[in-house]
Amino acid sequence: MSVTPPALARPALSGPLSAVPDWGWLLLYFAAHVLGRTLVSPALELDEAEQALWTQQLQWGYGAQPPLYTWLQWAVFQLLGVSVFSLSLLKNTLLALAYACVWWAGRTLLPGALAAAAAASMLLLPQIGWEASRDLTHSVLLTTMSAATLAVVLALLRRPRPGLYLLAGVVVGLGLLSKYSYAGFLAVLLAALLTGRDTRALLLNRWALVAAVLAAGLVLPHAWWLLQHWTLATAATADKLAGAAAMGRAEGMARGLWTLLLALLAFGGPWALAMALLFGRGALQAWARWWRPAGAPAPAGVQAQAQSWNVQALWRRYFALLGLLFLAMVVFGEVARFKDRWMMPFLFLLPLAFFSCAPELARHPGLVRLRRWLAVLAVLVLVLLTARVPWHALRERPDELNQPVRELAQALRARGYAGTGAIVATDRTLAGALRLQFPAAQIEVGDGRTGLPSARPLLVVEQLQDTRAPVHDLALPYHYAGPAAAPARYRYALLR
Repeated sequence: MSVTPPALARPALSGPLSAVPDWGWLLLYFAAHVLGRTLVSPALELDEAEQALWTQQLQWGYGAQPPLYTWLQWAVFQLLGVSVFSLSLLKNTLLALAYACVWWAGRTLLPGALAAAAAASMLLLPQIGWEASRDLTHSVLLTTMSAATLAVVLALLRRPRPGLYLLAGVVVGLGLLSKYSYAGFLAVLLAALLTGRDTRALLLNRWALVAAVLAAGLVLPHAWWLLQHWTLATAATADKLAGAAAMGRAEGMARGLWTLLLALLAFGGPWALAMALLFGRGALQAWARWWRPAGAPAPAGVQAQAQSWNVQALWRRYFALLGLLFLAMVVFGEVARFKDRWMMPFLFLLPLAFFSCAPELARHPGLVRLRRWLAVLAVLVLVLLTARVPWHALRERPDELNQPVRELAQALRARGYAGTGAIVATDRTLAGALRLQFPAAQIEVGDGRTGLPSARPLLVVEQLQDTRAPVHDLALPYHYAGPAAAPARYRYALLR
């Protein structure tokens, strides 16, 4: 039987740092990410560029993605202007909310120290701790909404009440508008609740029906758009999942299972290794409780409060059903390739499940070491994310963030472009970056030769991939590049 002990004192920090609450460190960490991203480059990564382009108009759907992230980004742009700061602020706010929701979920199961550790330990999941801060958008929102869903469900299991059911309906509706794979997470979670005699009552009442109707009402306009644009919305996803049909069923299944294993190891392996090193035998005991009916003991000195549902049994059902889902994707869906970032909405809860199976770790000395490790890792992530931009340039391997887009915009203004009318760029990241430099212009992505918009003035810009090309109009140094490095070369045409 699981327990809900009162909060324990967190491991002490020495000096004035001990006075900073956990939420203060969370805000400071992600504020530092916003500051670093804003200062390091005015250019954009691919996902950032997509948002810069898509927010030029509000729609019920955007290509292969539901519209919620773009709607949120549009609102931030309206409030704060079209800028790198606005892009980074939204993403890092969503990331901070993901950590906060896992902490909220943990507080329904764990002492305060372990709830904070469960949330902060997501930093050890590479796709969340690193990749989400580097260049992801919809997957960040998806993880946040999945974490919010879990938090609301655990709160309902602890004490069902109408207000929480209404909140659940809103969260589920927004989750379905965040990314289509949220439906997979929701299906696994609901199935885990329905297959447990101690949890199915949560879904078999009139308030659960009210929540479902509320969620459906939020999703209905986009669902109508999706039916009208089914090929557009599903083509890219189908291409990502396809592969088995081209190589034979047996080979495709083998490859699918192998890439699934690699994705699971890449996603959770570093975290699992850290838990084993920090907690030793305690980690093995916690993992074992996922698969046996015995409940976890309460932390020493804490009086347990019995609950009517078993959290270890819920995790067992969840992970077993998740495994069946992945297996069905390989066998019946012929999915031959899994990516580690696909695990974000399904396995973000690994640290929470681990600590909820071993609340006695609240008094383990490894918890103090974990906090120190996470502090060092947080600083390391901040430094590396910031330093990678000048590092790429110094190695003469510039990437998107080294593009001299601000200097390009100044040069184009100097050559007669006033920033109005339309711009056609042949590269998506360049187009998105130009949206930030010329917010009054309508930006499109195209080849610059066919289907030109009728608006005038019209600026057509492309970057020359072959720097040896004899014809070019602008040559500008990459950000942070040395004086001897080859410049970025652009060609443009201005039609009045």
